[in-house]
Amino acid sequence: MEFIKGLKLIRRDKSEVEAKEFLEDKEVVGFFFGNRSCPWCLGFTSYLDDIYLKLQKQGASFEVILISSDDKEEAMFGYMDQMEIGWPAVPFNSDVRQKLIQLYDVQSIPALIIVKKDGSVVTKEGVEELQEKEDEAFSEWSR
Repeated sequence: MEFIKGLKLIRRDKSEVEAKEFLEDKEVVGFFFGNRSCPWCLGFTSYLDDIYLKLQKQGASFEVILISSDDKEEAMFGYMDQMEIGWPAVPFNSDVRQKLIQLYDVQSIPALIIVKKDGSVVTKEGVEELQEKEDEAFSEWSR
């Protein structure tokens, strides 16, 4: 997680937020890998929006960062515009996007990698776990 702490994340309105500030006091982080042209990603994005809102209402110490695999920056922003929540993304031209894909060995999308604030991986099966357990998955992730 250290290499992302110095990064400036980008919001859908193209404003920036320091990753360190954005993740401050968050115990669990979900790196969400997806893109606009993937129908499964679009479906899961809507589902993740709903679960995220439930978790926030429960006071969960959880945040999501988008890692887009779109082929153009405009497509990434279009994807972000479709999200209800509008999580910030790793900037399109940042080499950190590829580093995260390699670090977590992302082979297909959508993918949701759940990590603790210290960077330890909780699960690489976040998509499946949310679909199976819904917001209850967070209880397991935050142990």
